[in-house]
Amino acid sequence: MTKPESVEPPKLAKWLLERLSPQNEPLAGDLIEAFGRGRSYGWYWRQVFVAILIALPEHVRKHLTLFLYTATCSAVTSIAWYFMFPNAAHGSAFPRIFAVYARGYGIDWPWSFVYQIAFVTAFEAATVWAAVITCLAISHQLRLRNLLQAFPVVVVVLVISNVALPLFSGLLSNLQWFGWVIVSTPPAIAFILGNWKAKGSPGSLIKAKSV
Repeated sequence: MTKPESVEPPKLAKWLLERLSPQNEPLAGDLIEAFGRGRSYGWYWRQVFVAILIALPEHVRKHLTLFLYTATCSAVTSIAWYFMFPNAAHGSAFPRIFAVYARGYGIDWPWSFVYQIAFVTAFEAATVWAAVITCLAISHQLRLRNLLQAFPVVVVVLVISNVALPLFSGLLSNLQWFGWVIVSTPPAIAFILGNWKAKGSPGSLIKAKSV
């Protein structure tokens, strides 16, 4: 049984294709036409992801400065987070900050979890926020309105990741360096999406200075 022609493909998938693979406008039309002829939602999503992956190298080439900056900020955040927690190899480099985090151990569940998630989110958001402010300043777009647009995006991404990551803590501990990459990814995503939201479009994430 085919879908009626009026049925629209997934809006999120269309939005991602338009934003992350804008040069594929003819492909977008072909996908919508095929979807109207009876293709499934799963098929449509697969085609969108393939198109985005194909376009990814071009995005990296065009915005290499941004990607390098994002990777650096994410690494700094992760390293700072690593050295805050004492372990067998070293003591905490930020004992006073860790002491504030450790207060959560004395709180009953589930409020201890809420407290520690809020603390981790605030810690990461501070570094991501500093990176967003720096990037906006470089591109001469540092405005209060821009910052207010970026703030909810940054917080939501970090909260979701910090709630999800503890569920996979056992798996991450066995992945060694790859687990480190996974933990470093949410701040990078928060920065990219926050910066995009502040500036209005992914194509203008970093602009050359102009008079």
